[in-house]
Amino acid sequence: GINAEYGVTSVRDARRTVISLPRDTAKMSRRGIFKQLRSKSAISRDQASRWENNFDALINDTRGVQLFTEFARKHHAAENIEFWLAVKDFRKKQLHGDRLNENARRIYRTFVSNQSEKQININDVIRKDIQKNILAPTMTIFNEAQDKIYILMKTDIYPRFLRDECYLCLTRPSSDN
Repeated sequence: GINAEYGVTSVRDARRTVISLPRDTAKMSRRGIFKQLRSKSAISRDQASRWENNFDALINDTRGVQLFTEFARKHHAAENIEFWLAVKDFRKKQLHGDRLNENARRIYRTFVSNQSEKQININDVIRKDIQKNILAPTMTIFNEAQDKIYILMKTDIYPRFLRDECYLCLTRPSSDN
């Protein structure tokens, strides 16, 4: 379910609070960029440390999901978190009829279709099952795909995020930055 305690209740929430960096970040070290992120976004060391052993805390925290999405984008995997958040938002809306069909098809075109520019990494069986059911979608049409993407993020992208110098910089005492 949605964990409003951390502030992320939809894709819109995650996008609304995008962290802005100076344009000259190419000249800055990765450490310097995340030092600025820490100060600009008010991410405390304790907050960042909570993400270390709790993937759900990370993806349900507004600032956490922002940083994780940015990290995933740099590693060509942002479509996974974007899909996961879109389906979370889709389920939250509890849509019916035409609005359900429209939203399901938008998610399908954006993330599942073979022609999608943001195609997620799911197996052919799941993809074909969604293709078969997209003409008459239900609220659960993306459940299996979302579960697979969650596992992929938790077992692949998340461990890399935790080992990344940028994340580690957030968890160190300020004097070490």
